[in-house]
Amino acid sequence: MDIHTENSRLKNVLGEIEALRMKRQRQLADRPHPSLKRFTQQELNDEAFASYKNLLVGRSRRMPDRQTMMSIAEYLECTSDECNDLLLAAGYLPIQTELEGRALERALEWAQQTMRAILFPAMIITHTQDIKGVNEQFRRLFDIPLDRSYDGFMNRVDFHFNPDLPIRPRSTFDKASYEQWEAHAINGINAFKREHILSRYDAWYQKLLHRVQKYNMDEYLTMPDAGEEADHTQTILARMESSGELVPVRYRQVSISTGGRVYPQIEVFLPVDAAARKVFEELGCPAECGFV
Repeated sequence: MDIHTENSRLKNVLGEIEALRMKRQRQLADRPHPSLKRFTQQELNDEAFASYKNLLVGRSRRMPDRQTMMSIAEYLECTSDECNDLLLAAGYLPIQTELEGRALERALEWAQQTMRAILFPAMIITHTQDIKGVNEQFRRLFDIPLDRSYDGFMNRVDFHFNPDLPIRPRSTFDKASYEQWEAHAINGINAFKREHILSRYDAWYQKLLHRVQKYNMDEYLTMPDAGEEADHTQTILARMESSGELVPVRYRQVSISTGGRVYPQIEVFLPVDAAARKVFEELGCPAECGFV
């Protein structure tokens, strides 16, 4: 690449950075930053890229490497799209973003076809943790109401935390089950935060965190992992369809990706103990499913 082209690219990159930096400063006019950031050139230089001011005044013409661009994006609290704009301006590969629009619709259609072949309780979730489909075994295992109004708003957060659904009260019926449910919730939130660390300034991510706060569980957002959860075993009071009796059963989840992306994802629920095996058999699951 000739010097003129390289200088032009560097100028574009600095323009992108400065536009974002000033945008963040304008946002501070409405509310101070929680960490008292000021988004000045000097602060960016001190906290993200020690040669930034040298680039601005022309003492350096060296394009920041990709990791440095990621550090600048982190300092500027960029959304996924803003981060990719910076990377592309500098000539680097963008980070992978989640499916949207028609591409997401096609992936969900494929996931629905795959789920029809699964004989165990299963649900389809997207990266936003929206539940986009469940099979009949799932609905019966967790006693999800047939009211179609649930289908429009259901999210994994609602599934675990909404007290109007049976899952939470039936998963916290004694001290041991409550502690297990709470540990699962904390570990799940932390795993989600690690998985989507590059998206945490995106609108959908912030909306999901607010959804947790709606159920007065926002303290879970800052808790460390609640210990080992290697087998992801959970306990719930499930209904024996033959007698109507509620019995404690243990189950675990297995995640299946149906394409080249992690999401959409099918979550499959499998029995762990003898009581669960009996309940699952009544749901129409294979009698030879055994323990997993």
